[in-house]
Amino acid sequence: MADQLNRITPRFDALVHRAGLGPLSASEFHDLEQEAQEIARDLVAPFRGPRARPALINPPLRVSQDGLQALF
Repeated sequence: MADQLNRITPRFDALVHRAGLGPLSASEFHDLEQEAQEIARDLVAPFRGPRARPALINPPLRVSQDGLQALF
């Protein structure tokens, strides 16, 4: 998961740099917004995407047959 998040950093840095270059035309503004949306999608993907893996730091030792109780 950390690797996925680290790969976003250069793209975010480039977005911030481009946004700070000066006045933006409507087209440039649209392009930056689109890139920001793509970065946001990629940022949450490790947590909510189809390949997300919940991190069970302390998984239960045993779960009851009905799945309603767990022994930690």
